[in-house]
Amino acid sequence: MKTAQFLQEQPLFGGVDDHAMEAIVPLLREVTFAAGEVIVREGDDGDAMFLICTGAVEVLKAGPEVDDGLGRRIAVLGVGDVFGEMEVIDMQRRSATVRALEPVTALALCNGDLFRIYESDMPTFTLIVLNLARELSRRLRRIDELAVRCMAMGCVDPVARDARHRLHTRF
Repeated sequence: MKTAQFLQEQPLFGGVDDHAMEAIVPLLREVTFAAGEVIVREGDDGDAMFLICTGAVEVLKAGPEVDDGLGRRIAVLGVGDVFGEMEVIDMQRRSATVRALEPVTALALCNGDLFRIYESDMPTFTLIVLNLARELSRRLRRIDELAVRCMAMGCVDPVARDARHRLHTRF
């Protein structure tokens, strides 16, 4: 298990004080995955987010042009990165598949334990949620930049395509 200091150096727990970390550390479950192992699968139910302590993972997104069943790589995450946070926040199915690129050790925090933090320490819960929001905002900004570059290169305009789809499916 990683130390509270290591955790406080990661974006998810940045700003969380020592006293709060004492209560959080026992809620974290250490998990390990072999290289090539699928950790979460797109479309599955999920109730935990993961903080990578060692190793790296790839995030894969399915699409009609991908025939291997797992999807196309959209990101690589390493030490300090979090995945699975969307399902903890919005309680929807997994939005992507995550596979270990090398042996991975991670800490899992389930939504029930996040709720325990909410019940026992609202300021710390708020800080963690703000840290998650910052990470999601950074990722959204990167996707926005990629979308603009794609459109500049003549890729299909996703906004226009979506508008046409909504227009044809309204009636």
